[in-house]
Amino acid sequence: MPTSLAFLSALAFFTRHLVSTETTIHLKAMADELLINGTPWWRNVNMAMIEDARSRSQVNASRPTTPPPAPVPPLAHTASASPPSTPPVADLSYIPGPRTTLAPEDTVKGADYPNVEQPEPPRWYNDIPHGTLQRTPRPLPEVDEHLNKITSGIKNCINAVGRKTAPSPADFEKINDGIHRAFFLDLTATTIRKRRLLHNDTGLPRIFCSTLSGSVEYPWYLKEDAAELYIKWWSRDTNPGLFRGIRLGRLKNVRLGREGTVDKFLPIYTGRRHGDFHGNGPLRNGQWWPSQLCAMRDGAHNATVAGICGNSIGAFSCVMSGGSYPNIDRGEEVWYYGTESEDPTRPTDSTQYMINSSRSHEPVRLLRASKMTTEGSNDFRPAEGLRYDGVYEVVGYEIKNVAKQVHLFHLVRLPGQTPIRSSGPGVRPTPEELEALAKIKIEKKYLA
Repeated sequence: MPTSLAFLSALAFFTRHLVSTETTIHLKAMADELLINGTPWWRNVNMAMIEDARSRSQVNASRPTTPPPAPVPPLAHTASASPPSTPPVADLSYIPGPRTTLAPEDTVKGADYPNVEQPEPPRWYNDIPHGTLQRTPRPLPEVDEHLNKITSGIKNCINAVGRKTAPSPADFEKINDGIHRAFFLDLTATTIRKRRLLHNDTGLPRIFCSTLSGSVEYPWYLKEDAAELYIKWWSRDTNPGLFRGIRLGRLKNVRLGREGTVDKFLPIYTGRRHGDFHGNGPLRNGQWWPSQLCAMRDGAHNATVAGICGNSIGAFSCVMSGGSYPNIDRGEEVWYYGTESEDPTRPTDSTQYMINSSRSHEPVRLLRASKMTTEGSNDFRPAEGLRYDGVYEVVGYEIKNVAKQVHLFHLVRLPGQTPIRSSGPGVRPTPEELEALAKIKIEKKYLA
């Protein structure tokens, strides 16, 4: 190798070695300055990673090995079904389908109803043998969850009053949510009995009955809904279907005009109540139905199509719905049109019922429909279906069209009732009711 080439190679080796050594010395000096409690920083990092891994393994070892419950699948929307007119507002995918068979203990025996001012458990409730209760399986977790909201919420409110503190609004909300969902739970009569939901000391009467509430001041709308659910279960009506006892006929893809397009009562249903009475009867303010036939099933009205029903004493009920003449709705006061008569010398029977009410002063039940026509804007219209808004008195009337015997009646809401449930926390229909109806419209292609 030439001398010059050997010299250059030696110089390059020396330069590389010098730079590497200086760099190493410099980096080590910097690292030694970064000490944490006398230990170089990289050792602290390694120990921190080890401790973190150890703690994670201990946490995982303490966790149960069973997998979490599978999420409830969302409501299925078929491509052929049109979307609901009202968007879903509550997750009710657990709502069961219509019942095809009923256990003997879940068959409605009649249309009797309790005295909610002095409630007593029904006979069927007390007659369930203890052995039957012992053999009754625990309800599904999603069902048990909502029943617990009612019972635990009542207990929390009672305990709060015992401590001389005000019940928590969160407990009221929990009870309210449990009751609204309980209407759509697929329960059996034995489950209701086993959970003591109709007992005076632990069940629904604790909410709506002032003599049993234990000085707890429950919200008025909570009392109304608790009483409604109590009356339903007291009658052994455990069917969660909105259209229970009714065969739906108004389905899409069914030729209009055929007999099958009309909703009808099922002959086997024994829980129908008749609305041929004056006053509230078993009805609660704000009670809601998806159709007039459903309201007729529960005794709120007594006609499938007519807006007024009654007798020689007066009208039992009237429905504010669509018509040739726009009614005037001011909430506590209503101006309601009768029907046109083909005989210019006498009014129709429906109109005569209202005239009789103006003379007898018997209270008239008023139902508002979502499709009602009124003069001007209306803040009292329900979002869907029909809502019961209490009893009114016919205080007067005038004849607007003599040739057709069209009468305009002035109705005033009787005092002492809870507010009309058209807005606020007590609004009806509830989100759960709207979702249940939306589900039927999608799955059954129902034309409401």
